[in-house]
Amino acid sequence: MADQSQFSRLSKKQLFFIAEKLINEDFPTDTPYHDYSDTYDKVENIGKYFNISVVDEDVQFFVKFLDINSDLLEEIIETGDKSLVNNFEIPVAKTYELEYSVWGTCSFTEYLGQKFDSYDKEWVIDSATQEREDGNWDFYNGNTISETDYENFEETDYSYDRVYEVNDDSKLSESLLNKLVLKNTQGVIKSLDKNTLLKLRTLINSRLSSL
Repeated sequence: MADQSQFSRLSKKQLFFIAEKLINEDFPTDTPYHDYSDTYDKVENIGKYFNISVVDEDVQFFVKFLDINSDLLEEIIETGDKSLVNNFEIPVAKTYELEYSVWGTCSFTEYLGQKFDSYDKEWVIDSATQEREDGNWDFYNGNTISETDYENFEETDYSYDRVYEVNDDSKLSESLLNKLVLKNTQGVIKSLDKNTLLKLRTLINSRLSSL
């Protein structure tokens, strides 16, 4: 459950009093972040009357409150009918997932392992070197045995990819599980022979056909 504004606990009459004051101060109704410092200060000054230490959620609350109740607020101010405050819609904060990408350059060290058949332990490194030179084996055919170390990372750019509401904890857990399975399976697949891969494909196709 997302954290809700402290002001959401106030009565609707109190919220109207605050809203009317904010309207007179040209409080924004589209986004808190065009002139955030000024917007924050206005809510902070109001918070002092209610002994509330204002945080970002409180600023967002009033921007959304003024937005979704704009017509009703205008009607109350024009007619003076305070009974209409009971029709106010109270904003509700939700939890959202922000997915983003960050890329750049770095130095990295990967820790991998690969099984080799040999008649002598001392020959394994020479055997691996020879197979690599012959094109029969590559470093990335190995399995990850420890987390990769990254050093000297320099961020060059980033992108915000998508935002979506997190409304089902079970789906979130399932998504995380799927990611872990995929991550751990990639290394295993590289070490499987053709016959095993074909059997695995049959199992996957059978599962897909049942969905």
